[in-house]
Amino acid sequence: MKNKPSFITLIIVAAIGFHACNKGFLDVSPVGVLDEATLSSEKGVDKLLISAYAMLDGHDGGLNLGGEWGSGGSNFLYGGIGGGEANKGSDPGDQGPNMTPVQRHEATSTNGALNDRWKAIYEGVKRTNVVLQVLAKVDGITDASRRNLEGQARFLRAWYHFQAKITWNKVPYLDEKIDADLASGAIEGVSNDADIWPNIITDIKFAYDNLPEIQNGVGRANKWNAGALYGKMLLFTKDFATAKTVLAAVVANGKNPVGVKFGLMDNYDDNFNLTFDNNKESVFAFQASSQDNASARNSNWGDLLNLPATGPGGAGFYCPTYYFTNHFKTNANGLPLANPQNNVVLDPAGQAGLSQYNGNVDSRLDWTVGRNQVPYLDWGTYLTSWTRDLSAGPFGAKKTCIRQSQVGETHDASIWFAAGGAALNLNLMRFSEVLLMLAEAEIESGSLQNAYTLINQVRTRAANSRKETVPAAVGTVNVKAYTTPFASKDDATKALRLERLLELGLEGHRFFDLVRWGISGTEMNAYYNYEAPLPYQVLLKPKPTFDPAKNNYYPIPQQQIDLSKGFIKP
Repeated sequence: MKNKPSFITLIIVAAIGFHACNKGFLDVSPVGVLDEATLSSEKGVDKLLISAYAMLDGHDGGLNLGGEWGSGGSNFLYGGIGGGEANKGSDPGDQGPNMTPVQRHEATSTNGALNDRWKAIYEGVKRTNVVLQVLAKVDGITDASRRNLEGQARFLRAWYHFQAKITWNKVPYLDEKIDADLASGAIEGVSNDADIWPNIITDIKFAYDNLPEIQNGVGRANKWNAGALYGKMLLFTKDFATAKTVLAAVVANGKNPVGVKFGLMDNYDDNFNLTFDNNKESVFAFQASSQDNASARNSNWGDLLNLPATGPGGAGFYCPTYYFTNHFKTNANGLPLANPQNNVVLDPAGQAGLSQYNGNVDSRLDWTVGRNQVPYLDWGTYLTSWTRDLSAGPFGAKKTCIRQSQVGETHDASIWFAAGGAALNLNLMRFSEVLLMLAEAEIESGSLQNAYTLINQVRTRAANSRKETVPAAVGTVNVKAYTTPFASKDDATKALRLERLLELGLEGHRFFDLVRWGISGTEMNAYYNYEAPLPYQVLLKPKPTFDPAKNNYYPIPQQQIDLSKGFIKP
């Protein structure tokens, strides 16, 4: 069990109290309420900063979101379901208006989930700006402490704007002055007609240059967290040379905020095990908590529905697709199968035209996906019947589920199923991703041998990692490192992109990767062409078509356009 403070009172003061009138009795602070004077200290600013970290999961009970299932910080909806890794899940009607259009890339500006995500992201931006506004008024603080607090706030502001940028592309950038001017009425609104990448890069570079290596808590951002995020953003902006320099420094010297050097865990599955939260592979994570009298609101609320309906018990959302699971097939040498998309699948589920695959599979499959006859952590043997409705497919998500043995220490009794509302951290960046990002920068810089070595570090860990018990009837675990260096940039790029899918599957990255690589049209239409004709598939009938010109970014919520007084355009 992990606890964290309540942030609601702090942010109410931050959002509305700092700009209120200040005459007569209104100067007197009510007992038990924090005002600007109370917060205008190093300790007070730090409390406000914690409230900015709290929005990393995309949830706050006071934001009046429409359920918050679309605002989750894991990006399971927009990156995972939107990237072809998973079906919506549950039954066709449950959350259908919000989620099905995302899977089909037919969402409109009135989609409620998209509006929730916008509100959550810009709430995070607002909270970082409040930190900077108050920090500017604090006296008696050392330069080092000031840089640290500012660096953490700007790290978070970069993160939140980054999420907005990759989701909608044309979004406004808000710094502390713009926020203050909006609050005072000095300006009426902020347009979305400028590219905000330069602003985001400026913020994250400041964090990288000014944050210390060591912090007083493992969940805070330090120099190396900032370096990893800086490198990722540089890949998105295609500054590969700078990305290579920054990411190489993170790989060589990076450590977490309490001084533990980054590295790969021996066992892949430890990254999704509550017992090993904040391990050496955790570069940046939302610090979830439970059993803290917050009715599970401090847990990873956005992924609360993403557990199989039977077994641990859940709502049965976020069910891996056949197209995704097929990628985990391997050949006799433990390398990715050349042509995995066929009718021999990992669980035919009694569907006409499909047969059982019993060849080799990557070890990461069974720590990512629940599938028939294979143990589901310590909850028992997963069965196809665990799914809530066959229209979701026969598979279940696995990375966001606690072990049955951990229920007593972390399950929040306010949640109706045994594995929900837990304190399992939400991984936002892992060290394996840093290795693969550096490999990508090396490929783009012409260093194929370096990329080969880095990708093989990740594959070697997969080969040596703990393996689930897999019956022979459904396959044999066999994954190995590459033995032949890449012959060309194309070969290296193909290997790198597949490795990100295998290593980071169902962690919210896929759709955004496809867009930044410029292959969203090819990959998404290949997914639709394979998946839509399958007998079980209801949500993709009639078969959608993905048009990069229209579908690379999600539509800006109409409600936000209306509230912007005409400054924000579709």
